[in-house]
Amino acid sequence: MNHTINFSLRATATAAAMSLCSIAIAAPAFDANIEFDNTYRSGTKVDNTTDEGMSQGGRVELNVSGKAGANLFVNARTSLLAKKDGTAATDDMWVQVGSAKGDVKLGRFEAADLFPLAQDTLINHAGNVYYGNALRGRKDASVFHAAGTINLGSGLSLEVGVIETKSLASASGIRPVLSYAAGPLSARLGFESGHFAPATVGGVTNDVRGVAASLGYDFGSFKLTGNYASGKTDSALSDKRQSGFAVTAATGGLVVGVIAGKTDQNVGGDEKVQTFYASYSMPLFDIKGATITPALSSSSAKLSQTGVKTQETAFRLRLNYAF
Repeated sequence: MNHTINFSLRATATAAAMSLCSIAIAAPAFDANIEFDNTYRSGTKVDNTTDEGMSQGGRVELNVSGKAGANLFVNARTSLLAKKDGTAATDDMWVQVGSAKGDVKLGRFEAADLFPLAQDTLINHAGNVYYGNALRGRKDASVFHAAGTINLGSGLSLEVGVIETKSLASASGIRPVLSYAAGPLSARLGFESGHFAPATVGGVTNDVRGVAASLGYDFGSFKLTGNYASGKTDSALSDKRQSGFAVTAATGGLVVGVIAGKTDQNVGGDEKVQTFYASYSMPLFDIKGATITPALSSSSAKLSQTGVKTQETAFRLRLNYAF
C-alpha cells in the first residue's frame, strides 16, 4: 500500500514539474535547408591570385531557435552547418536578453549591416572595397562579441557592438550603429574603430577606423538602396584610405547592383575597383521551399602607379531547398 502511495506521489510530482517546465520554457523551433553553389570563374585579380574554372560548394543548415517571455524575454538561436567538404561548422550561436526597450546579444552573430547588398548570391571584387563591416562579427571562436541595442522610439534604435580577443590575429574594437525604419524608408549610420586581420593576409593585423551609411526606399514595385563607406586601415605593410559606394535595385526576385571602390595607399599606387552584379531567384518546379538562382558578377581593378588592369568574371547557379 505504502509503495503504491509513494509511486503515486512521485508520479504526481513529476507531472507537476513537467507542467511547470512546459509553461516556463518555450518549445524550440527547428528549420533546415540545403544549398548548393555551382560556380565558374575566369580572370586574375590584382594580387595575381586566381581560382579559374568550375567549382562546387554546398552545405546543410540546421537552425534551432527559441524565445520565452513577453515584456522581459530570453531569445536564443544556433545554426549548425554540415559542409560538402566533409567539415562541420557553426554559423550563428547567440543568446539575447532584454525587453521592448532594449536588449543585449552575446555570442557568434553578425551585427547591423552598414553596406547591405540585396540577394548577394555572387559578388566578387578584383580588388579591395571597404564596406564598414570589418568589425561586424562572426570572427573566430575565441572572440568575445556583444551588442547592446536601445530602442529610442518612432523607428529609431541605437546598437553598440563590442568585439574583444586576446589574439592579435583576430578582431577587437567598438562599432555603434544608429538605425531608422518607418514605412518604406530605412537608414543606417555607423562607425567602427579597432583592428582586424584580413583573411587574405596571414598574420598581418590592420587598425581600422571608418564610417558608413545606408539609405533605402521601397517604392512598392521595386526597392532602391544606396550605400557609402569611408575608412582608413593601417598595417605594417601600408597605410590605406578606402572608400566604397553601391547602388542596388530589387524587384521581385531580380536584383541588379553596381559597386565602386577606391583605395589610396602609400605602396603600389592607388587602386580603383568597379563591380557589377545581378541575380534572379525563382521557384523551382513550383515546389514549396525550393528555389533556383542564376547570378552573374563582373569586376575590374586598376592600379594607378603601374597602370595594370585586371578583370574577373563569375557565374553561379544556386539551388536551395528549405525543408
